[in-house]
Amino acid sequence: MLRRHFLLLALSALSVLTSSAFAQPKLPLVVWLSYADEKTVASYFNAVQNGLRQRGLIDGKTIRQENYYAQFSKDRLKQLIPEIVSKNPDVVILQGAAIKPMTEATRTIPLVIASSGDLVLGKLVDSLARPGGNVTGLQFLAIDLVGKRMELLKEIIPRLSRVAVIADPGHAGETDERAKTIAIAEKLGISVDYRPVTNPAELQTALDFVHDSGAEAIVAFPDSITFGPRKRIADFAIKNKLPTVSGWDAYADAGFLLIYGPSLNAAWERMAYFVDRILKGDKPADLPAEIPSVIEMVVNLKTAKALGITVPEKVLLRANRVIE
Repeated sequence: MLRRHFLLLALSALSVLTSSAFAQPKLPLVVWLSYADEKTVASYFNAVQNGLRQRGLIDGKTIRQENYYAQFSKDRLKQLIPEIVSKNPDVVILQGAAIKPMTEATRTIPLVIASSGDLVLGKLVDSLARPGGNVTGLQFLAIDLVGKRMELLKEIIPRLSRVAVIADPGHAGETDERAKTIAIAEKLGISVDYRPVTNPAELQTALDFVHDSGAEAIVAFPDSITFGPRKRIADFAIKNKLPTVSGWDAYADAGFLLIYGPSLNAAWERMAYFVDRILKGDKPADLPAEIPSVIEMVVNLKTAKALGITVPEKVLLRANRVIE
């Protein structure tokens, strides 16, 4: 009996040692959360993946990755956030309408965000240099770029004297963006009709306002309110012979005449830098948030043709991409 007991103990110990020797370390969990659907943000997701791969962060090998899409549904988003928080991921990558509810749901899980608004005014960080909490990432809003859009629009259409601005007044930094737009417009001899849109349902009212206002062009601030229906805005503008300008390439791809602003694909690829640093032990509180450094201009010549506009050669030569 004693011998049998000894053998059982020996086998048990051997089993534990063997299991320990071959046990795989638990991979860190990286979560991607988007308010949109998979198709809408596919290029941005792919850019993040490219950035992660460049840093050796590969799903199933060095990290575990889980992806969640709210399908533009606030109710769906409310269901997803508690599920994600319960898993206590090592880092969450998110943007747009998912940012505020996620930052309210956790003060401890590291969050890497891409925000179209002002991170400080939106109370997401204490400052860009020292975020101070569990949030860091990129701020797409760069006030210095706003005036350039107006200047380019005037360069393409010298006779331009009146524009309509469509924007979300609740967007952090929108007041500064609007003030800068109006200031530059006044210097260029352009009057501005401002139309706030607080939710997608108000868009048609805004477009009716533009139609009746006598505006000669539309300036859509790049935010979550105008991003979703950007093609609808572009189609309306083309039908009514109104040039359009905004700040992200997706607007030009949807039919806007011109965009000038940060390269979102380059910016999303940069998001991997923050993920990598956090997984290596850095805290979001001490990891400076950034404003994208890669700026691009895209001109849609198909839209220009539909509008009967000839884009000056000097503008086309400065464009990073021309849609034909």
